Amino acid sequence: MFKKILGTSATRILHAFANLFLLWMATNYMDKESWGLSGLILLDISLILLFADMVGNALVFYSSRRKIFSLLKLSATWLVLVLFITSILFLFLNLSPKILHTVVPEGYAIHILILVLLSSLNGFALNILLGKEKLKAFNLLFTLQFILMITFMAINIFLLKMYDERAFVLALYVSYSIPAILGNIIVLNLAISESNKVSSSLKELLSYGIMTQLSSITHLLNKRLGFYFIKNLSGLGALGVYHSGAQVTEGLRLIGQSIALVQMSAISNTEDKNYAKVLTLQLLKVSVILTSLGVLILSLLPTEFFTFVFGKGYTEIKTVIIFLGPGVVALAGNAVFSHYFSGTGIPKYNLYASLVGLAITLPTVYFLVPEFGIIGAAVSSSLAYFAAVIYQWYIFKRLNKLTVFDLLITSADFILFKRLFIHFTKR
Repeated sequence: MFKKILGTSATRILHAFANLFLLWMATNYMDKESWGLSGLILLDISLILLFADMVGNALVFYSSRRKIFSLLKLSATWLVLVLFITSILFLFLNLSPKILHTVVPEGYAIHILILVLLSSLNGFALNILLGKEKLKAFNLLFTLQFILMITFMAINIFLLKMYDERAFVLALYVSYSIPAILGNIIVLNLAISESNKVSSSLKELLSYGIMTQLSSITHLLNKRLGFYFIKNLSGLGALGVYHSGAQVTEGLRLIGQSIALVQMSAISNTEDKNYAKVLTLQLLKVSVILTSLGVLILSLLPTEFFTFVFGKGYTEIKTVIIFLGPGVVALAGNAVFSHYFSGTGIPKYNLYASLVGLAITLPTVYFLVPEFGIIGAAVSSSLAYFAAVIYQWYIFKRLNKLTVFDLLITSADFILFKRLFIHFTKR
């Protein structure tokens, strides 16, 4: 397990550095408005993906229990249905272009739909590989994706002299399509060699995945609802600054995400509830402690550092980091709890947690963003993350008959930390 955690963590760390390099290119060679527009395009893709990937976590859960061919066929059917409905919705909204372009940047509706298609195909393969505990292949494909992203972003900027959102969009096309092709080739080979298993049904996948994805949809709203308020109240330039600050801070999520991915893979392949409980509790402590250290270090960096790296127009990035940082620590716990509930077949609690967060997001975004701008958006997100993780802890504690004292560091936790450190230093 330690090798898997460290291998996945190393991949996520590389991803974080790649994102920083991409962010450096964007903030130094694109104007704030173009970068803000890029963030809005990516947000639209992410929102549609949450519906298209309604069966995503179900693929992780059922890939070791059902026929892969049936899982792929059902996933593709659902994807086509979501894209068809979204296309109809875009056409309907186009009757009032002002409303459509408030959410979907003008001229990018078709691009967004195609990128959703490519990203979904890539996601299907990654989810099945994760469920099959093929973490080496998973990490290689994940690494390939962000390497292609930064490579072609650099080509678009430095060679093709693109200094607007087109550089970002074209890089997305390449980084989604090539891993999607390779990933599905690997998955099809796994399907050919697998033993006889029961076929799945769309109802089965949706009944498992709908709770998880509704949770993810509300979770994304908790994170990004402020984008639309900032764009309409402060403009694309302010959105570009906030988007940059959020990317820098949320890069620290790689710790919790790396740990939670391995946790999800392990829990999905066991029926031992006590093992799932102990593993989750220990990984929760590791994730929160390491993320807290990362947030502290990032917050202590001087403002001059961020203006040196990202340009003078981004002086407010540190402010975003300070107010969003506590929420990112809460996200570290949220990731571990969410993968526990998904891996043990009770994803409904993730939905309830996200709804608790959304109940905080809606009023705080409405009142704080008009008054405090990007600071208000950061505070709103942090409050929502804390509300969600507190609810998740309450449910986890109740299901496993724990107390708040179980959150204290124990000798067993020190042994875990020591073993992780030894594995890391030997790499």
